[in-house]
Amino acid sequence: MILDRAELARVLGTEIPPGVEGVKGVTHDSRLALPGFAFVAIPGFKRDGTGFASEALRRGASLVVAEREVPGAPTAVVPDARASLASLARALFGDPSRSMEVYGVTGTNGKTTTSYALYAILAGTYGARACGLMSTAETISAGERRPAVRTTPEATEVQETLAGMRDEGVGRVVMEVSSHGLSLRRVAGVRFAGALFTNLTRDHLDLHGSMEEYYVAKRELFYLAEGPRLTNAEDPWGRRLLEDVDGVKTFGGTADADYRVAEVEATREGTAFELHHGEAVLRLETPLLGPYNVLNVAGAASLALETGVGTEAVAAAVKGMEQVPGRFERVTTVRESGFEIIVDYAHTDVGLQAVLEVARGLAGGRGRVICVFGAAGERDGAKRPLMGLVASRLADLSIVTTDDAYSEDPAKIAGEVVSGVEGSAEVVIDRREAIRRALIAAREGDVVVVAGKGHESVQHLPDGDLPFHDATVVGELLEEIGKKEG
Repeated sequence: MILDRAELARVLGTEIPPGVEGVKGVTHDSRLALPGFAFVAIPGFKRDGTGFASEALRRGASLVVAEREVPGAPTAVVPDARASLASLARALFGDPSRSMEVYGVTGTNGKTTTSYALYAILAGTYGARACGLMSTAETISAGERRPAVRTTPEATEVQETLAGMRDEGVGRVVMEVSSHGLSLRRVAGVRFAGALFTNLTRDHLDLHGSMEEYYVAKRELFYLAEGPRLTNAEDPWGRRLLEDVDGVKTFGGTADADYRVAEVEATREGTAFELHHGEAVLRLETPLLGPYNVLNVAGAASLALETGVGTEAVAAAVKGMEQVPGRFERVTTVRESGFEIIVDYAHTDVGLQAVLEVARGLAGGRGRVICVFGAAGERDGAKRPLMGLVASRLADLSIVTTDDAYSEDPAKIAGEVVSGVEGSAEVVIDRREAIRRALIAAREGDVVVVAGKGHESVQHLPDGDLPFHDATVVGELLEEIGKKEG
């Protein structure tokens, strides 16, 4: 749609410079500016968006929105450029969340799996064509799938994606909501019909500075949500939400949880547990493994029940769940190759510990756990030795390699990871070679965990981006190794 001058002034809450009669699009990327667009100059972490205003104008933008006057450009001065970007996007795409039910899932670990579980329940109840998913791994709209770029994309993409889903007949959407998405106003203006909090552990402190500020960012989703809000009763930060926000309910294994988990039974093929709510008891079975996935599924089921989904529909959807891409994804099993290979997105010490503990259970008393992992560059460096410590304690063989180094020296990052190792660890900087080393070392009954990248298909390195998908590489290497041994 087009915003005329009066509507533009209302949305931005500021005066519109002479000669600007309206806008028909918005972007924060000067390369994407088109005739009649508003270009929002966002103050970046490395460069200020005002430096790209001339490029946007050259491409046809008719208005610059910035936090200060841009010399020589028709500028609408606003107090918060990111908030203005979100407001413009929402208005231009027709405020799509107002005609949909959007459920936000936030937390450090478990967001993706919980989102997939909730999506599976909603799609099973209302039909896949009426439901959507915006996750770290992919976006699903009316049954169509496409890869995701980041957990919570910029406000323009959020609103455009929701509008596209609305136009395809989608009425219910599950959205992973990151702390970046909340702090950087990417979801500002989205109407959330419900919210769920999984847990909070150390991560993204390069952005937030402290755990307190990290929590405050996550809490914002609960203030935005207009419907049911569920939090993990087993997490101390989750329990704090009960004090800070009215009307929050809990799930988990604690005696006082509104939705109480009990009678957990784990096998090599999946997990079963009971979910108690008042006098009702719902028996759930899921192909997902691990105690943390019990909480992920319990949270999704609890929120779905709060929205009115029936118990039979919840149980059927959870039982039929597919593997979540890059979340304890079983690339090959003992039956197929004699040992298990798991790909997982775990990129924090807490996430890595959870995955390796489940892997240890799979290996049993005879098999070994082999872990290939690294730490990302340009991120909270304090977690690097903690990851090394966790791997050395839970894996029989730790191979430290490169994750997404970005502009940092991969060898430097690996050295910081190894500094936390108790005992010894191998260092193989090339990720493909590190995975090859693990597969060659694996014996019957072992469990190989390739952690850190999960579903991602690109590795960000100092010399540039490299196509890299862990599960695909594992398959290629298994074939190579098999041919050589043959």
